[in-house]
Amino acid sequence: MTNTRTAINALWISLIALVGAGMFTLKYEVKQLETELVEINREIKSDSQSIHVLKAEWSHLNNPGRIRRLTQKHIAMQPLHAEQIINYSDLPFNNDANNQNVKRMIAQNNIYKYAKRNRELKQVVNAKR
Repeated sequence: MTNTRTAINALWISLIALVGAGMFTLKYEVKQLETELVEINREIKSDSQSIHVLKAEWSHLNNPGRIRRLTQKHIAMQPLHAEQIINYSDLPFNNDANNQNVKRMIAQNNIYKYAKRNRELKQVVNAKR
């Protein structure tokens, strides 16, 4: 009976030691996971602050007034006026004409038509004002 009692006590002691070792390991794993969680939360906060700064910079860079000033400063373009628009056929050249005199006459005729249309457009624009 004492051998059985000793065996049972040894079994309980080893079971308690095993559970204790398991609890000890589990405790340190939980501490490690908590440390990782704190680090991840710190990174999330840092990233959200970076996103906030980037959004502010993006809204500054896309400000229409700023873009307008930059285009006026760096690009010498102005809005297109109706008098500047012509048809391709009104351009002063013709590839079918072989003779220089014929080309010159066609170009002069096209320029004359363009100038006439331009005067008419200016009159229309001035009448609307």
